[in-house]
Amino acid sequence: MAANSITTILDPYECIAKKNRKYASECTEVHLSNRGAESISDQFFHFGNVEVVWFQGNRLSRIENLESNFRIKEVYIQDNRLVSLAGLKSFKFLQVLLASGNQLRNLDKQLALLSRFAFLKKLDLFDNPVAEEPDYRLRLIYHVPQVQILDQSSVKGPERLRADEVVPNMDSVTATKNEKPAPKAPNSSLLERECLMAARNIKEQRRLKEEALLGQTFSTGIDKATLPPDCHHLKANRNHWSDPRKKVEHEILKPTAWERNDMRAIIEKRANKTELKRSDVEQLAEDLATNGIEEVGRVLRSAKVFDNSTWQDASATNMSSLARSLRIHSSRKGESLEEPHPLQPLLQDAFATMPVRDVTNFFLNLEWPRPHDDFLDSRISKLYEDAQRAEFAGGDSANRAPR
Repeated sequence: MAANSITTILDPYECIAKKNRKYASECTEVHLSNRGAESISDQFFHFGNVEVVWFQGNRLSRIENLESNFRIKEVYIQDNRLVSLAGLKSFKFLQVLLASGNQLRNLDKQLALLSRFAFLKKLDLFDNPVAEEPDYRLRLIYHVPQVQILDQSSVKGPERLRADEVVPNMDSVTATKNEKPAPKAPNSSLLERECLMAARNIKEQRRLKEEALLGQTFSTGIDKATLPPDCHHLKANRNHWSDPRKKVEHEILKPTAWERNDMRAIIEKRANKTELKRSDVEQLAEDLATNGIEEVGRVLRSAKVFDNSTWQDASATNMSSLARSLRIHSSRKGESLEEPHPLQPLLQDAFATMPVRDVTNFFLNLEWPRPHDDFLDSRISKLYEDAQRAEFAGGDSANRAPR
């Protein structure tokens, strides 16, 4: 911004690197001091997580457009032209308020507002007309006891005792002085008196409701005896995975990214060729469907990899939601979107070849369930027999060794 330009509105977007909603929602401090501004922008609505604002050195006469920023904890607004602090009502967690060098008046009005901030620890109101009123410091200490530092000076214990002794008597005398004789009731009709009474009741209800909202705080207590709500999705999920047999029913049939990496190397090693013909692919598929891949615990669901049913099932599973919607829409219109088989060159020519990597990618897109119990039992029995045979062979070799 040029040095000779005049800022009339405090815009929080000037404090972030990129002017978008994401950066605005993550911003926690806004520095807009010494701008010569006269008002606050309504763009603060987008800065919901702001906790500290720096407005000192401007020409603000009131605090506005900050009703939604209830998370603000620190306000630095010295050397402005403020005549009221009413714009701070929504700051339930306010801890620091530095408002020296303004035009704040009427101590009673300011005390009624400041006493509502339960977390206020540091307060500066010097160089304001309100600081010139009699017993200003004692009355603030008495009515706002949570403040620990007032006008750059710590509140001491003797000051608090003095305030407790003096201020109650002072307030009672002031209240007696300010009592006015009750005005004579005007000659109003019954209907007018009922309307005035209803208006007073509505005003009183609104005042009580506002005080209740300002006095709300968040509770950290948790009743351990309270049961969580009965969630339909939670019960369905618990029933889905409670039984080990159900886990098998809902297992993931497609290899994971980590499994695919290991399976790719194993399949290419078993193929033992860089180019495969149709007979080689059928032989490899039969081996994978019969013996599986023990390293990842999966077997190929079907060795008939050239059948359209095997390929179409895998294609429908791997299809994106957009492609699936397009297929359904086309089928409803009487059209068919048949995709070519990935191994189409081998289907058309018995002597054609394909790179082993392409064949492996096709295999990895098919279904690879876990081996069934009979397969695992036979595999365990075979490994046990091999281990016994190796043990016997080792013992015979040791006995035959020359001494």
